[in-house]
Amino acid sequence: MTSYKAALAAFAPAMKGDQADRVPLLRQILANLGHPDQRFQIIHVAGTNGKGSTGQIIAEALLAKGFRVGHFASPALLDEREQVQINHQLITPAQVVAAVAQIKAHLPAGVTLGKLTIFEGWTLIALVTFARQQVDWAVIEVGLGGQLDATNAISAPALAVITHLALDHTRILGPTLTAVAHAKAGIIKAGTRAVVLAPEQAPAARAVIAQAAKQAQVPLIDSAAVVQVHPTLAGQVAIQVGTEPGWQSPFGLSGQFQRLNLVTALAALRQLPLAWSVAELQVALGRVRLPGRFEQINAQPPVILDGAHNPDGTRHLLAALQERYPAAQPTFILGFLADKAVATLAQQYQALGATYYLVTPNHPTRALPAEKLKDYLPTGQVMPSVAMALTKALAAATPKTVIVITGSFYVVKEGKRLAATKFYSGNQ
Repeated sequence: MTSYKAALAAFAPAMKGDQADRVPLLRQILANLGHPDQRFQIIHVAGTNGKGSTGQIIAEALLAKGFRVGHFASPALLDEREQVQINHQLITPAQVVAAVAQIKAHLPAGVTLGKLTIFEGWTLIALVTFARQQVDWAVIEVGLGGQLDATNAISAPALAVITHLALDHTRILGPTLTAVAHAKAGIIKAGTRAVVLAPEQAPAARAVIAQAAKQAQVPLIDSAAVVQVHPTLAGQVAIQVGTEPGWQSPFGLSGQFQRLNLVTALAALRQLPLAWSVAELQVALGRVRLPGRFEQINAQPPVILDGAHNPDGTRHLLAALQERYPAAQPTFILGFLADKAVATLAQQYQALGATYYLVTPNHPTRALPAEKLKDYLPTGQVMPSVAMALTKALAAATPKTVIVITGSFYVVKEGKRLAATKFYSGNQ
């Protein structure tokens, strides 16, 4: 019997998001498999920043209604199976092996598993497993872009949700916000109930989404026109949905940007043929958590993990940090991939006048060496690893210190692994 590792090793490790459109091939495979994506309701989520939070809120709300909910999201931090969960449970290695065997048996002539990328493989594994496990709903998050993303092989979803748009992956998606919006708008399909757009979009980006929705004859819902969310002095959120009575709720995510993601998610839920009680939503919002996104992994001093890897995400991270810890003296453990907007990112951090430990992300081809990062952040100190940087940051911490590990998810992964191995056992 094929092992779990062997099943995954059959796929090509490289990404092909910058190559020709591969979605038709994946659609052919799904057709051969009997369209597993049509055996449950799908909410498809695209966007530059906020996909993970928005998708998690929607999934929690569906769980609160008692549905069986699949969730496909990336990247994983500790275990690749984090990408495919059902009711918060990682799918099992045996389920992965079974799904890969089923996919292999239905490949078109001349196509092998080795001609599919690992992300394409995980997309198919998720759809097959969700069908086999009879989920009611699945939240499917785009990996990169939208139009050419592997997840776009699905049939028309119940809802398309587009979170905040900003410049990222410009080598693949294009150098302008309009080009990025065109890529994201590619998930809008005729037959979808609605496309829900996050607040605070640039007019040019909104125009692209609106035109795509019009062409597909899908209603466009501006979430900010439907839902309002504000912080309360008690640390909760005050919510107003349409003309319904307002209510308050705990909310497990920090910062204004997360409240905007909440606006998007609640507007999306309102488009579904379902009704939630305030009590159900309060339970759902109170238990929302998102690993690697403003995730606190140590109490004193606070140590925060955040996967902000583009200027827009960094802006929101710094705003959340100021809101949560207004008197803090931040220490940043930073590492970037070389194909990111490193000069702009470095300027954002340099302006803070904070303490910086510079590390090299654990990526074989795209990592920016810490020594090169120091050219952009000359006040930073080059460190050989995240573990060494964190050891030094903890030793130098004062009562006002907040340590933030960020810049790339590959750096965040290292921080998450340190937490999982009880690196902080003496500091909890």
